[in-house]
Amino acid sequence: MTNALHIFASLTLAEPFQDIIQGFASAHPDVSVKPTYGFCGALMEQMAAGAPADVFAPSSEPMLAKAAERGFVQTDTAVNYARNRLVLVSLMRDYPVAPKLEDLMEERYARIAMGDPESVPPGRYARMALEKAGLWQDLTARLQKYPDGLQPLKAVLEGRADAAFIFASTANSVWGKAHVVDIPVGVSMHYPVAVTRKSEEPELARAFIAYLQTDSAQKILEVTGFAHALSAQPLPDGF
Repeated sequence: MTNALHIFASLTLAEPFQDIIQGFASAHPDVSVKPTYGFCGALMEQMAAGAPADVFAPSSEPMLAKAAERGFVQTDTAVNYARNRLVLVSLMRDYPVAPKLEDLMEERYARIAMGDPESVPPGRYARMALEKAGLWQDLTARLQKYPDGLQPLKAVLEGRADAAFIFASTANSVWGKAHVVDIPVGVSMHYPVAVTRKSEEPELARAFIAYLQTDSAQKILEVTGFAHALSAQPLPDGF
């Protein structure tokens, strides 16, 4: 008999999870893993509507905290397994020199794309970085805010933006044709995961979370732009 494991994960995890799930499935041949990728808010609404989910893997600790507040996850199973970085990207063909954060004040960077800081993690981190640098107010009129963390990169690639703030894992596909500059924010951008409260396969869900922390899974995450977690436990005050 084949057991089904339903994984709800941030869209930013689609690339590494494809290979990670294959590795997990090879070690558990009696398990059918069914991933669903999407924006975290939409995934939570699906859970609220009764969609089967055993594992919830959002793109930030605050997003997991929101899931905990709504009673979607077992907080004692929550663990950080990877982290991301905020980067600034611009096309090499248009800008020969990689920009520094303060360079965004130049007229040539008239359109700066980012995720909506109210709902998109890299957008929230971008606002934090700009506020820390004292640039947020001066650049507000130039900012193009998108409802997810993927469209800002698309805007740059399609010529609709001069630069974009995105996660390093999102920039993984444009190495060699775009400048990718790390932007210090001062906070750890951890990716947490937890077993859902209504999981019908809690032991399998725990096994998958354990697998995310193995060397095999961590190597896949590293290749796709993620880094090792600095802290295993999500921020306690988030719950």
